Amino acid sequence: MQLGWIDFSKTERNKILSVLDLLSEPGTLDELGIAPIRDGFSNLFFPGTSTIQTRAKYFFAVPYALKQLERSGETNPHKVLKALDTLERTCGEILLEQNRDENGIIGKRSLQGGKWVKRTPADIYWAGLRQYGIFTGGNLSLSEYVRVSCAMRTQKSTLKKLGNRNDNAEENECDDKNAGDLFKMQFWKMPLYNDEWLETFCMELSDDEAQFLSNQIIENCNGSMLSYVLENHMVEFLECESFQDIGALIDKFPENVQEDFCKAVAFSRFIYAIRTVYNVIISDGKNEYANSELERQKENYKEIAALDIDGIMERLEIFNNPMLRKFLKQSQECMRSGDIEELKRGIISREKFLKGPNRAKTAHPGEFNPEEWLGGGELDYRFYNARTILRDIMMKEDTDA
Repeated sequence: MQLGWIDFSKTERNKILSVLDLLSEPGTLDELGIAPIRDGFSNLFFPGTSTIQTRAKYFFAVPYALKQLERSGETNPHKVLKALDTLERTCGEILLEQNRDENGIIGKRSLQGGKWVKRTPADIYWAGLRQYGIFTGGNLSLSEYVRVSCAMRTQKSTLKKLGNRNDNAEENECDDKNAGDLFKMQFWKMPLYNDEWLETFCMELSDDEAQFLSNQIIENCNGSMLSYVLENHMVEFLECESFQDIGALIDKFPENVQEDFCKAVAFSRFIYAIRTVYNVIISDGKNEYANSELERQKENYKEIAALDIDGIMERLEIFNNPMLRKFLKQSQECMRSGDIEELKRGIISREKFLKGPNRAKTAHPGEFNPEEWLGGGELDYRFYNARTILRDIMMKEDTDA
């Protein structure tokens, strides 16, 4: 049986594709509905990033392409979006031709097969462009921005035509003034744009691009781990192999970042213990690694459960998810008392509540590969994606220093 959905709009389509992208990313599966906390911490530490961003260059490729299309004078939104798709594909083809072994080329596999992606760089980087103040049009979505900018160009053209009419001079002056005001409106803070950008396009940031992106993140993400690393040029951050490794550097960060980091590490450890039991359940006790991890963790359950769940949810401003709070606190009590069977029942109940009995894996124990670990491990809070973006910026700065 083939499944699908009714595609009402590009915005709704992208929401579905975002979910599917997440499901294809290792470590991002959310079998037990803890995403609000995971994403909340991710946004605190690494705002503007996502699990499907690849390289920093796309923070320029997207606005360069859209500024070029703004200057084209096209007023049909559908034609603009189609032209954007073509431009983005051209960027991918250029990068692939320059170095087929380059990491982070969006659509690399599709391009090698003569096709292009459904989830384009503009879709993937749009939230980050807004977060970093590169797109200055507020909370407009990509499709909304295209419609508005096309409408503005249409209105400018109309006003200019009216201004050229030889009737009431006073009205003409008003029309010219309105047209001039509209021409001054900008959607982008992108001083580095030039009309020949595609001729020199490559994955490596230019000196000016690295400095500009660094400045934008520092200015618009003040107080985050991401901005602090850039502002203080903490190259040692790039040597960390996991989110937990940041602990060796955490004393160098401001106190509020240190506190958030400790909460995030504690929550990650807590969730990993829950996910361990989850894998014991779905394997019907046959996953040897999950069994050994459970035995190791049981001795430290009281320590693992010693986290302030209410404090975490308050810090992340999660006030409208009482069932998540209830599940976490019940799991916490089970760990404190060492009641594994009650912990299992709570996990099974939680997944059934989220997915229904047919789709919940815990309702079908033993039907999955007992050697496969499902549902994710420790949380990385987008560390790996953020580190790549930081490396692109900071290594360029070091090379040119």
